[in-house]
Amino acid sequence: MISEPDQLITIVSSLLALVLFSISFLAYVRERRKKLLLLSAAFFFYAVMNFLDAGDIYYPRVGDYLEVWGSLLNFVVLALFFLALFTKEKIDDGS
Repeated sequence: MISEPDQLITIVSSLLALVLFSISFLAYVRERRKKLLLLSAAFFFYAVMNFLDAGDIYYPRVGDYLEVWGSLLNFVVLALFFLALFTKEKIDDGS
């Protein structure tokens, strides 16, 4: 059960990341820009990472295992944000 404020913040930030994933993925579907796909993947993995953090609330015995996966996903999220920032796209000017 959620008893501490940081646990509540972790769950709320996970839900917010899922909302941002949905918005950015819908934008990718509409515009087909690679940067939006990378950004939506980063938000998705961020949400998964936070849900793993919240897993400590319900499964405290698995803590070390979840912590390793959380750290790995943290790296993946940062790498996807890095790629989204530095990916060049062709600009289609319509001509």
